[in-house]
Amino acid sequence: MKTTLLLVLVACAFATNTALFDRIEQSDLGRTLLNTIAIQMTTGEPLERIFQTLYDLEDRYIADQKEDDANNQAFQQVCDADLAALNQELANLEQRNTELQAVLDDLVPIRDQKIGQKKAKELQKAELQKVIDETTAKRQEQADDFEAQRQEYTFVSSVLAEARRLFTDNLQAPSFLQKGEEKVHVTPQIMAQVASHMSQGAHKASTMKHVRTFGKAIKLLANLANRTQQFANQELTGRVIKLIDDLQNQLSQAFDLARKAEDDRTRAFQAYIGLLNKDMNKYNSSIANLTAEIQSLQDRIDATTASQNDVLQRIQAKTQQRDDRRGECQEAAYDYQQRRAARDKDRQTVSDLIGILNTNMRDLKEYIALRIAAGDKNLE
Repeated sequence: MKTTLLLVLVACAFATNTALFDRIEQSDLGRTLLNTIAIQMTTGEPLERIFQTLYDLEDRYIADQKEDDANNQAFQQVCDADLAALNQELANLEQRNTELQAVLDDLVPIRDQKIGQKKAKELQKAELQKVIDETTAKRQEQADDFEAQRQEYTFVSSVLAEARRLFTDNLQAPSFLQKGEEKVHVTPQIMAQVASHMSQGAHKASTMKHVRTFGKAIKLLANLANRTQQFANQELTGRVIKLIDDLQNQLSQAFDLARKAEDDRTRAFQAYIGLLNKDMNKYNSSIANLTAEIQSLQDRIDATTASQNDVLQRIQAKTQQRDDRRGECQEAAYDYQQRRAARDKDRQTVSDLIGILNTNMRDLKEYIALRIAAGDKNLE
């Protein structure tokens, strides 16, 4: 019973070691080492030399791993320093962007407020300009009306003056014409000429705006002269002349009043337009100042925006640089892990072979014998 159990245990142990051999052969290194050991054992190579070869190989893996660990640690430290520096640069740039945005948040509302104030001033200026234009146009109408009035008065005055001239220039010698109580003498023809002249003047004056009343008076004089031409006596002639002189005086007084009114309108206009122009100058000054302030603010906004755009571009570039660097570091860490895993696997293979040589030499020999019996060409 004990013998059977022992055989079973031996068989199980051999099966376990066979599985271990199969696992070792799955790697290129394991297969190469097994082939090398098998050849060395079949050629009578001393076992101590085989052990030494495996120990040297194990030591080399350990040394290589230490060196790789040190190199990786140094590289990752550089990575950490680089990434820390890049993150700090990004933090500084983000802070600068925040500061620039704060400046824009202050400047833009002020500029917009100034623009609104300028538009309000421009509207007020436009309204004032409208008042100035309307006032100036009205004043021009008044001036044009006064000029028309002056021309009409001048016309009436010229009609009266011509009528009186007809009396003075057409007296029969040795008769004479004088005002007051002195005697005058004119012929009926002259009286008819005066009546015709004044009748024409009265007709034209009746079509005018400012002298229609004087036109009616001239018409009355014309009718009177027409009636008195049959008699042409001194009394009637003197009365007509006196009426002409009185009407001329009334005309002169009326024109003086009209001129005074025009002068008053001129002074009132000049005073009023002076006040309006002062207000206009204030608006122009305010608009000019606001325009300068808006331009100054806009210049600052443009400069700040340009700086912010530059900072944003730098943030983008620096972020890409950091991400690239992080990718390089992560890739290096991954490659290090892959090397370490491969080296650990190879070292474990060497360690397994050392263990087999120390504890299961018989199983190894039997395994090699089975491979030779199976016709393994690598062991020939």
